[in-house]
Amino acid sequence: MKLSATVNKARKRRQAGFTMIEVTFAAAIAALVLAGMFEGYNVAGRRAQFSACNLAANTQAMRQLEQVEGAEWVPSYGETQLLGLGGTTTGNLCLPSANGNLINCTNYTTVTLLSTNPPYAMIQVQCVWNFPAYGGTYTNTVAVLRAPNI
Repeated sequence: MKLSATVNKARKRRQAGFTMIEVTFAAAIAALVLAGMFEGYNVAGRRAQFSACNLAANTQAMRQLEQVEGAEWVPSYGETQLLGLGGTTTGNLCLPSANGNLINCTNYTTVTLLSTNPPYAMIQVQCVWNFPAYGGTYTNTVAVLRAPNI
């Protein structure tokens, strides 16, 4: 009787713990899951920052477009009055920046006379900006057709 009781205790003791291989595989799986979560967090942060920059560039282009669109245009004075408003301006994207990293942008404004009778012009603004995290140059374009003030 005594012999079988010690054999059963030894068998239970062997089955109670994990082997080194099981612990190693569990640690490797946990490390892969954590690495995936960390990478997902980083990608989400970069995409959020890119979206903020994209919206700020679009706002910058719209601001320039509204300045040109709001100009007085009476065809009897000549078309050069509106066509002369095209050009290039530089600035920074309007983003909250705690550490002073400003993103520069350049607005290229073109005013094209599409028709003289009836008079219509197309105002187009391209806001060109760089996003360092993705290492590329991006362009936001807005355009509008405008009739003269009569």
